[in-house]
Amino acid sequence: MFRNILYKGFGFLGSKKAKLFEQASFDCAGSQLKRLTRIVNSNAYSVYGKEHSFSSVKTFSDFQTAVPINSYEDLLPYITRSMEGEKSLLTEETPFMFATTSGTIGNRKFIPITRSYMEEFRQASVVSGFHLLKNYPGISKGVVLSIFSSAQEALTTSGIPYGAISGRLYLDEPGLIKKHISPIPYEAFVIKDYDTRYYVILRCALMLPVSCIYTLNPSTIALLAKTLENNADRLIKDIANGTITTNAEISSETRAALKPFLKSDLERARFLERLFEQKQFKPNKIWPELAVIACWTKAAASFYLKDFPQHFGETPVCDITYGASEGRGTVFLGGESQCLAIRSHFYEFIKEEDIDKENPQTLGGWQLESDKSYYILFTTSGGLYRYNLNDVVKVVGWHNSTPLLEFLYKGGNICSFTGEKLTEPQVTEAVLSSTKGLNLTVSFFTAIPEFQPVPHYQLWIEFDHYPLKEKIQLLTHNLDRAISRNNCEYESKRESARLGPVTIHLLKPGTYKELRKTLVAEGTPDAQIKISHLNPKAEIKKKLLGQLLVRVGS
Repeated sequence: MFRNILYKGFGFLGSKKAKLFEQASFDCAGSQLKRLTRIVNSNAYSVYGKEHSFSSVKTFSDFQTAVPINSYEDLLPYITRSMEGEKSLLTEETPFMFATTSGTIGNRKFIPITRSYMEEFRQASVVSGFHLLKNYPGISKGVVLSIFSSAQEALTTSGIPYGAISGRLYLDEPGLIKKHISPIPYEAFVIKDYDTRYYVILRCALMLPVSCIYTLNPSTIALLAKTLENNADRLIKDIANGTITTNAEISSETRAALKPFLKSDLERARFLERLFEQKQFKPNKIWPELAVIACWTKAAASFYLKDFPQHFGETPVCDITYGASEGRGTVFLGGESQCLAIRSHFYEFIKEEDIDKENPQTLGGWQLESDKSYYILFTTSGGLYRYNLNDVVKVVGWHNSTPLLEFLYKGGNICSFTGEKLTEPQVTEAVLSSTKGLNLTVSFFTAIPEFQPVPHYQLWIEFDHYPLKEKIQLLTHNLDRAISRNNCEYESKRESARLGPVTIHLLKPGTYKELRKTLVAEGTPDAQIKISHLNPKAEIKKKLLGQLLVRVGS
């Protein structure tokens, strides 16, 4: 089959890239300094490069002296002028698009994307893909189901497109890959209506031998699985009839792109109908070829993995690499190993405890310590220099001389009324352990600090099925104890009555799904929706406020 030839070709190409990465990993310092030199030299005559004496930068120390640590706001004046059409501002190379980042963690950002940056980004993607295929060879028996967002939401005033980098990456794939490895057409993924989009994606996927589900957000995968099971009867009938029945209208252009899937497949429909009758209409049964699910598995994302077994059985779940629109942080090497992507960008690190210092010391990847946590800074060919993503990562080991990293959480997401310094991972773990012990299934939650009548934390929570009041009151007690186990300062403040007990506030059924739909409609790329489990942004709290049912008690 031609698909096998493509997988073998990718394996050959990937092996060469993987070999180069392996060689580089023996000399983290040399590889990184080489990358820094290339980025700086390539942009010495940009406006930013001239302002910060790039032409005089010869060493890591020179770079640290010449260039300040930057936030998005620091670079925004250059980005704005670039969006208006001015050239050679952050980079000598003109951005061909701007990637939009999630509005759920602050004001929307526009990240300049150059062709050189895309090459850096793909460098990590190819090495990661090679190791994913090597570790899960069953992928070659089918196709990849990936979820992405529109590459072009609109144009800047100067005519440069902006949108999701995930969609751009798909469009840049060779035609043969899109035809044989990721055959669901782009048009299906950019349907405006949220429910219709998911239905159409599933309608296409049900006719394919899906061997890998690959997308960033596990909540997206969980919602896709629920949509599949809730629409089983309609999907089966559509496959039998060669139709797509949706509540929202599908454009003629999209229907034309979907034409290969608009044909009757009675054999497939009968197979699916048997699964439905046997109450086995689940992804792992529908796609017996499914070899792996690749998505975020760490930090707050781990909450959404709890539902995977009921949908996917024992299908392996692999942690997708750490990264963002701003840059790729790691490459996948197999197992739990995520290695700093030293051949992609240049990285610096600040010890977590030093982040609030006026001039914190920055370290190269080769200067880190095992089991220590750091803020990570990116320098890329897209024009981000010493850019603080506000992400905290931990060194969990080494691959030759290069650190293995694990994403921990967004920095700054810590609440502290009286010195307890409660973190999002502590809240997530407490909710998972408390609900599991009571056999409660949670769709979504977030903890919100409240000052009145005494400082305390409210847990706004949505259940799949709402339990009796007595059980929720028991959850309140267990949750308070679980947070105390995770945070001794919280326990001390509770004992001294400086903190009041947790209170439970119920959200209406379907709140999380409706919130996602609203955010997507407002322009947030689907895969980038990340709603904090602790003290979400004001605009999120405002949307959730209208979904509250009742406070159950303390």
